Amino acid sequence: MPLRPDTLGMTVMLALLAALGPLSTDMYLPSLPAIARELGASTAETQLTLSAFLFGFAVGQLVYGPVSDKVGRRPVLLAGLAIFLAASAACAAATSIELLTGARFVQALGAAGPIVLARAMVRDLYDGPRAGRELSRMGAIMGLVPAFAPIIGGVLQGLFGWRATFVVTALCGIGIGAAALVAVPET
Repeated sequence: MPLRPDTLGMTVMLALLAALGPLSTDMYLPSLPAIARELGASTAETQLTLSAFLFGFAVGQLVYGPVSDKVGRRPVLLAGLAIFLAASAACAAATSIELLTGARFVQALGAAGPIVLARAMVRDLYDGPRAGRELSRMGAIMGLVPAFAPIIGGVLQGLFGWRATFVVTALCGIGIGAAALVAVPET
């Protein structure tokens, strides 16, 4: 059943979509030394995985808005989530720092879609001060992600190794993607 505007469910869904990018950025940070060790990479090469993500995120944000204006929000959102999921799996399976860096770039291209489209959906669904309140609520919910993601990433790193971070990120993407598939209407 599609979510309706002015419901807590819609606010939470939009916040989760917007939080996917920060989750992907912050959760793997505690694993950088382990990634360098296991993949035989220098500190600079390992930090390049973060730079590649940020670059991909910037490029993706330029693309999703105009494309979704022409095609519709929902199909572009689902495509972005699919790209994110495939790239998250590639990150978890990477056998070299070059593969990981490339997969992080593509992961960011996918993660850019949900954050851009969540905000575009707010503009589609709400006007004026109501839109501002919705964006504030989304910001409050997604503001928790950068606070807790490194902690979760550190625990995952300690218990299972660095690949677990990307597996959990992919699982979060699957959950959010399934919810979006079922509940996010075209706006």
